[in-house]
This record gives sequence, C-alpha cells and structure tokens, in this order.
Amino acid sequence: MDNLDLLSTREDWYAAFFAGDTDFMARVQADSFCVVHAHGVQSKWEQLHGISRAVQAEQWFPDSACKQDASLSLQNLGEFAVVSGQSHTLIDDVRQGSVFFSELWRKQAQDWQVMHLHYTPVPEAA
Repeated sequence: MDNLDLLSTREDWYAAFFAGDTDFMARVQADSFCVVHAHGVQSKWEQLHGISRAVQAEQWFPDSACKQDASLSLQNLGEFAVVSGQSHTLIDDVRQGSVFFSELWRKQAQDWQVMHLHYTPVPEAA
C-alpha cells in the first residue's frame, strides 16, 4: 500500500510541476529538498521561486505538457524510498526531451515527502 501511496503522490507532484502549482509542490517537498541538474543545485525555495516567475511571465510549460516514465525502479529502505529511471517530457504527445533521474522520498506520518531530485539529460545517441 505504501508503494501505491508513494507513486500516487509522485504523480501528483509531477503534475503540479508541469502546471506550475508551487503551493502543492511546497507541501510535498521537504524543507531541505534540493534538485541537482546540469546547471547546478537549487534549494526548494530557489526552485519554487523560479517556477513562479516563469509562470507569471507565461514562460512555463503549456497545459498539454506531462511526464511519462520510460523505466522506473523503486527501492524501499525503511521509511525512505529511492525512485530512479528514465522519463520523457511530452508536449501535445510529442517527446521533447528525456532524462535519467533519481529521487529520495521519506514517509512522514501518513504522507510521503520528496527530499532530493537529481536528473541529467539522456544523450541523444542513447
């Protein structure tokens, strides 16, 4: 049951990301959350502020954008879980890019919180 709760929370978190719903994202992300990517490391608040600015400037994803997992692995480690794999960003059902990712989640009371996200683009030849 915990895996289903985790996967549901994860899907909701990604849907909020593409919708620019930083209020929902802030609730799911731990205060210590960080994201690591090719341009460096962002804290929770840096990431959310950047998304809010892009949404306000109408430079965020269109409504048709979503994430599709090509592969997904879930490893339970007590109150923690590691989710990793490869995903694609789709806009109007057309693949726009692919990333390899890893996420660290923690079960807090009845809810899952994401602690860490790392992603890197998939090389075009892969």
